[in-house]
Amino acid sequence: METFNNALFLLINADAQLPGFLLTLSTFLAEWLIYSVPLLLVYLWIWGSHPDRVAAVTATMGVLFALGCGQIINMLWPHPRPFMIGLGHTFLAHKPEASFPSDHAIVFFTLGLGFILTSLRKLSSLILLLDVVVGRSRIYLGVHFPFDIAGAFLVAVPSAWLVVKALHWRNLNGLLVGRLEPIYQRLSS
Repeated sequence: METFNNALFLLINADAQLPGFLLTLSTFLAEWLIYSVPLLLVYLWIWGSHPDRVAAVTATMGVLFALGCGQIINMLWPHPRPFMIGLGHTFLAHKPEASFPSDHAIVFFTLGLGFILTSLRKLSSLILLLDVVVGRSRIYLGVHFPFDIAGAFLVAVPSAWLVVKALHWRNLNGLLVGRLEPIYQRLSS
């Protein structure tokens, strides 16, 4: 499996002659697009309906749970990043830490899947597409293996499902949002 992961990485990883435009675009996608997630969640909270807020809070809880699971996997199986083993070319500065599963991919996958399982199904397609783009960019720039992105998906699916089911049980997500909305309304008026 590791040989296949390495070979697939080398197929996607940029060559040493990466043009400046592609480097800038890939860096934006790999490093900066993640900041659109909190902006989207704030947008849904401020301008969304009650069901949009419930979906946003539910999906956010799923992301937090999935990131926690990812950190546990990192500790139990500290898989090196490509540049840590001298494989391919690296165009993005990154700490030498465990790569499996990708936190960036976990965020986008879990958010997208959480939206599928709640009322924001149309938005989920965009989020999942962004995950593919971000994941590919991180491989292209040399900081992740393809299996790191696939592993994020395998963490995101049960995490999103478990959190959505747990929060729908006794309408916990609706109750939580119902308690947060009056606080928000007092603070914003």
